[in-house]
Amino acid sequence: MADQGANNGAGQAAGKSFVTFSRGAAQRIAKAVRTVEGGDRNQPGLTFDHPQFGGVKMFRICTFTGSWSIGSTKTVTYKYASSTPNTAVATNLFFPVTSTATLDCAIAKDGTAWFLVDVPFYTASAVFITAVSVGATLNTNTCAITVATTSSTATSTFLRIGVP
Repeated sequence: MADQGANNGAGQAAGKSFVTFSRGAAQRIAKAVRTVEGGDRNQPGLTFDHPQFGGVKMFRICTFTGSWSIGSTKTVTYKYASSTPNTAVATNLFFPVTSTATLDCAIAKDGTAWFLVDVPFYTASAVFITAVSVGATLNTNTCAITVATTSSTATSTFLRIGVP
């Protein structure tokens, strides 16, 4: 501390004796005190510890039932919760969920509000006809027309939300 302007002997705690501050150190301390005293009294006090969240959950795995449109809220039930309250109201900002089944989801807390951050994605496949050719031949001896078709298909896989 001697390099910061306080001196009570090398490595000695203040104990019952006085600590001597340099003029510069005293001015820095006075400025800090004036800043704190002039601040918002409703703000928490200064701390020099690491922030502690006190076991507050900021992320939860939950379940919900039914469709959940963007911009709406829904009551979700915490998975793996052994005591009540075991529900929260969360807002869906991103995913239009159309399933009517019970689904898992992940929610996260921002301030005091919970928000939907993820739902299960499922894959679905669709088959598309990419080319069709039609041919016809006329048999003039029998007056018969033969029509033949050939087609090509392609399969695409995509993600869908909340519809098992």
